[in-house]
Amino acid sequence: MNMRVNQRENSIVEYINQFESATVSELSSRFNVSEITIRRDLERLSEKRVINRVHGGARRMDAPEIEASVTEFRQKSESMLQEKVRIGQRACQFVKDFDTVFMNSGTTVLQFLKQLQCQGVTIVTNNVAALDTPHYPGIDILMLGGVYNERTRSVGGEITSSNLLNIYSTCTILGVNALDLNEGMTTSVYHECTANNAMISHSRGKVIVLADSSKMGKISSYVSSPLSKIDVIITDSACPGEFVAGFEAKGIEVITV
Repeated sequence: MNMRVNQRENSIVEYINQFESATVSELSSRFNVSEITIRRDLERLSEKRVINRVHGGARRMDAPEIEASVTEFRQKSESMLQEKVRIGQRACQFVKDFDTVFMNSGTTVLQFLKQLQCQGVTIVTNNVAALDTPHYPGIDILMLGGVYNERTRSVGGEITSSNLLNIYSTCTILGVNALDLNEGMTTSVYHECTANNAMISHSRGKVIVLADSSKMGKISSYVSSPLSKIDVIITDSACPGEFVAGFEAKGIEVITV
């Protein structure tokens, strides 16, 4: 193995250790080599037991077993699609004409955006995918600045939080990676936490979490919000009753669709 390959593999390990996970396409773009080359690198690194090889990429050795690495955005969009459509449609009922709405990253919230039909609404978001999501012509999108994350197609960090400090929303619509009765709302991407927290703290109305049943009982690496700051959870009808009852016992309105 030549020195260039060794250097690249060392850099791959450093990158995965820093960001917890990475996809093959992400690494291919970053290191300017083919996806086939990256797959070979990941197989060798997995054999050396310095990374965990997973479908579509790799994750850090000490990453929590309770959640796999962040999947590619398209795969997430297609997962539980019909449930996300129903959840997004129900969330539209919380918005009226001329509202200002905070919307975070993720794919379920994009279904909300697609189906929302209100005049004069401003969607304030860190979700870059919102820019190429078809939406009602009466809706404006205010795109926040920040550090861009290719895996989640979102921005975050101090710049994002600073932008949000100057805005108050009528309500807040949040997607989520994982939702647990004890740990609350968690995410696998650290910079999303600051954006979510800033949105919640500057919401003048309800904080509404959109979470399909596959997210229930899961815990990711970083806490985005405790349950005490959530007003409404919209989920699908397959959500286990224990979670519905548990959330309601904590004073949260649970809507199943």
